[in-house]
Amino acid sequence: EAVFQLGPKNRWIAEVYQKVAPRPHANSLYSSVFQTGKVPGDTDYRIYRDFGGLAGVDFAVTTNGYVYHTSIDDLAHLDVRSVQHYGDNVVPLLRGMAGRLAEGLG
Repeated sequence: EAVFQLGPKNRWIAEVYQKVAPRPHANSLYSSVFQTGKVPGDTDYRIYRDFGGLAGVDFAVTTNGYVYHTSIDDLAHLDVRSVQHYGDNVVPLLRGMAGRLAEGLG
């Protein structure tokens, strides 16, 4: 997985991610390409970002992207290593974000 988009004014999330994720992967180029509209689709986070102004982060699986939202987007095409990688990075990120928000630093 890769971070490809952060909400507005959320540099702190990138800082937490870089600090706590065992295998962080992000690139500002991903966000730039996505925002051109050349990549079809949208993200679940958009509604929270655009209408709630809520802090958040978008992740994308970078393997088997060709099956996403197709008739073969099923468990048979899921790489369990991707799920494990998500968990390895996202769980510490959520804990780190919660800590920062609890301290009033988010």
